[in-house]
Amino acid sequence: MTAWIPLIVVVAFVGGFALSAWSPRFGAARDRLALATDGLAAAGILIASRMLVDWTTATVFAWYALVLILAAATVGAVLRWHSLPPLKDPAKRTRRTVGAGFAAVVILGLVAVTSL
Repeated sequence: MTAWIPLIVVVAFVGGFALSAWSPRFGAARDRLALATDGLAAAGILIASRMLVDWTTATVFAWYALVLILAAATVGAVLRWHSLPPLKDPAKRTRRTVGAGFAAVVILGLVAVTSL
């Protein structure tokens, strides 16, 4: 039962990025920083899941589906990029930038640890 939890987490992150990239309302990123952070999180979690999830014959199709969804979400993010402001609220610029940088370090650290 607990073996499915990492797969569910990966589906949630990749699906959340797909909604953020394509949806103008539901779950949409409000600025470029949020969109970039969502994309990095989805890609990082997907890469880390390569080591954490047991990708047997039954779930290997889920892997390919998740990669396809991430690719489609990346296309959506590229298409939405120019319509988004760099930051929605410039007053929170420092806090949001530090938070995004910290999230990037954590995600890249997770990828590095799981790749060893």
